[in-house]
Amino acid sequence: MTMPSWEEKHADNEAYRQRVTLPPEVAAAAKPVAEALRDGFADLRERALYGEAHVAKAVRAVAPPGTNVVIRAGGAHSAVVFAIELPGGCLTGFYDERESKVEVGGYINDGGCLPAPGH
Repeated sequence: MTMPSWEEKHADNEAYRQRVTLPPEVAAAAKPVAEALRDGFADLRERALYGEAHVAKAVRAVAPPGTNVVIRAGGAHSAVVFAIELPGGCLTGFYDERESKVEVGGYINDGGCLPAPGH
């Protein structure tokens, strides 16, 4: 029996945060929400507004009614991590004073949109 390499062990350890494949129809339905959030973040950046309260307001403004929204401080500087749980997938990313990211993807292997804090 061959022992797995360090790289293989590391990949197995990180497997819980890998995203499942998103069906094309779910990705298409999420695209307008992602674009609206990118526009909202551009507006925040133009007005030099950062931090959890501003990001939460922008995210909740585009989240479809009844969807689960998670807003979490991201650690460094004013970084804020977010997730909108859409039917069949997730809209995730972050916003801080330097950059922002908005992605559409499937659930992680753990079953949610974001890894648990501390992972």
